[in-house]
Amino acid sequence: MGEWRLHRTLPSLATEAGLGSVRRVHHERRPWPVLLTGKLVLDAVTIPLLIRALTALDVTPSARPFAVFGWLLASWAALAHWVLIRDGRRSVAVCDGGLLVHTEGTGRSGPIVIPWDAVTTPEGTGPLPPPLHWRLHWLDNGTQRHITLHTLTARDALIESVESRRPSAAPPHPRLLAGTAFAAVAVVQLWALTLSPLAGIVLAHRAYDLRDFASLCTHFGTSFPESAPRTTTGPHPTVLFDEEHGTDPVVTSTGGDGGRTTAAPDPDAVQLVACSRLVRRQVDLVCTYDGGESQLTFHRARYRIDVHEARTGRRIAGHTVDADDSDSCPYWLAVGRGRGREERVAAPAEEEYQHLADSIAADGAKPS
Repeated sequence: MGEWRLHRTLPSLATEAGLGSVRRVHHERRPWPVLLTGKLVLDAVTIPLLIRALTALDVTPSARPFAVFGWLLASWAALAHWVLIRDGRRSVAVCDGGLLVHTEGTGRSGPIVIPWDAVTTPEGTGPLPPPLHWRLHWLDNGTQRHITLHTLTARDALIESVESRRPSAAPPHPRLLAGTAFAAVAVVQLWALTLSPLAGIVLAHRAYDLRDFASLCTHFGTSFPESAPRTTTGPHPTVLFDEEHGTDPVVTSTGGDGGRTTAAPDPDAVQLVACSRLVRRQVDLVCTYDGGESQLTFHRARYRIDVHEARTGRRIAGHTVDADDSDSCPYWLAVGRGRGREERVAAPAEEEYQHLADSIAADGAKPS
């Protein structure tokens, strides 16, 4: 049935049982402040882990807002379902004439009706006060009965009602208070995801990891508006990608100390992104083995390195690099089953890429 429909059903059940009006309902679950606080903590832990996982899986940063807001929507829906719709929990309605204990989804013929004059002294169980569990005792046609109630909303108020044999005062406008708490949590989350320092990462306006910048090479029009602006004078921290390594940077450069600094720049400091791609290849050397049944072909190649501004995604410079690393045929060639042909395309050495990245970081749009 869930709490949503239970609040509509309990008044009629109490009237039929002769207990009068329902004054307050206690549910066997954590109170709203605890649930909302727990949700905030869960979201605060999950969202950074989700962003880190998306980065590790090489998911484009533009998918990040959909993943984060999808998680929030799913977690809110799960909380609402667990509290308002899910069956299986016990609820205690405090009425003018006694208590009405209703257990959802158990197949009982009806709720337990306990008039005030049948209630006996309550007993707490548990090693430490206040007890984690609480027993409600009553007489049913002279027979002593009890039920054990676990975590309850406003449990102290229920104990007070049982001890005084009358409903305790309920807080004014409880639904308004719960609605205000929900609104406050929603506002906090909205602020955190749109206005806080985390917002730039969630909305993909700021890079979370250096690998995020690879999207400037693979997705036309990508930019990171909250990245460091390109300054008129150096250094210009740079990260370089190529097609072979995908989203893993080939080399990086902070542009300081004449290229002697080997530490990678912080993502928030990166100003320029260099993208290397193969634009032309030409046969350089053909090696044959086993009387021509196996063949290895070497290609010299030309690569185009486009330099983009991280903040705007605008291409600001270009450079070409020729690669030729084949001097002679290897003495032997390892092949799979059967015989076949294999091709190898020359690529710039890492040292050459590093020299280029240092030049870009030092001179900005004027690689040497």
